[in-house]
Amino acid sequence: MRSLTALLVCSLPVLLHAQVPVSRNGPKVGIGMATITSGGFLSWSGLPKFGPIAGWSFEVPVTNQVSALIEPMYIGKGSVTQNAALKTRSSVSLSYLELPLLLKLSTNPDPQGVFLSAGIIYGYFLRGRVKTWQDGKLLTDYPYSTTTNNSQWSAALGLGSEKGNWMWEVRGQNSFRLFSPFLTSRNVVFSAQVAWRFPKEKKKKKEDGTEEDK
Repeated sequence: MRSLTALLVCSLPVLLHAQVPVSRNGPKVGIGMATITSGGFLSWSGLPKFGPIAGWSFEVPVTNQVSALIEPMYIGKGSVTQNAALKTRSSVSLSYLELPLLLKLSTNPDPQGVFLSAGIIYGYFLRGRVKTWQDGKLLTDYPYSTTTNNSQWSAALGLGSEKGNWMWEVRGQNSFRLFSPFLTSRNVVFSAQVAWRFPKEKKKKKEDGTEEDK
C-alpha cells in the first residue's frame, strides 16, 4: 500500500504536466460564399459570391476544453444579383483584412474531435469593384466605395472538428453596425476553412537514455 501511494505521489507531477494545454498555430485556407443583405442574422439574398480565405490560426488554451482563436486573414466578400426579366447580372467584389477573436469549446477533454466557436471579427476594407452585365456583355465596371469608414465588425458562429495537426471548420459571420438604430446592408459569409498546425514539441532521447524537452 505504501509503495502504491509513493508511486502515485511521484507520478502526479508527470500527470499534471501532461494535462497542461499547449498553444498551437499554423496556416489556414478556405473558401467563402458571401452575399450582401438587409435581413436578419445570417439571412441570405441573391446568388452566392465565392471568394478565397487565407491567413494564420493561433490557438491559445484557456482550459483543457476552452481556447481562444486569433486568426488574422484575408477574405473575399461581396454579392451577386440577377434580374432574369432584364437579363442583367451585378457582381460586387470586396476584399477585407480581418482579425477574428473567437472562443473555441471542445466537446472532448483531449481536446480532439468536434468543437464549437463563437466571437467577434474586426475587418478592414481594402478595395472593391462593382460590375454589371447584360446578355453577357459588360456594361459597367467601377470601384466600390463604402458609405462609412473602412472598419467593419462581424459576429461569428462555427462548428468544426480537429484530428492530429488538422482542424476543419464551417463558419458563418454577419457584419453589424455598432450603436446604430438604423437597418443597413450587411455582409454575410458562410465559409469552409481548414488549418494545419505545427506538431507539438516532442521529447528526444539523450545519449545516456534520459529525455529532455526540445
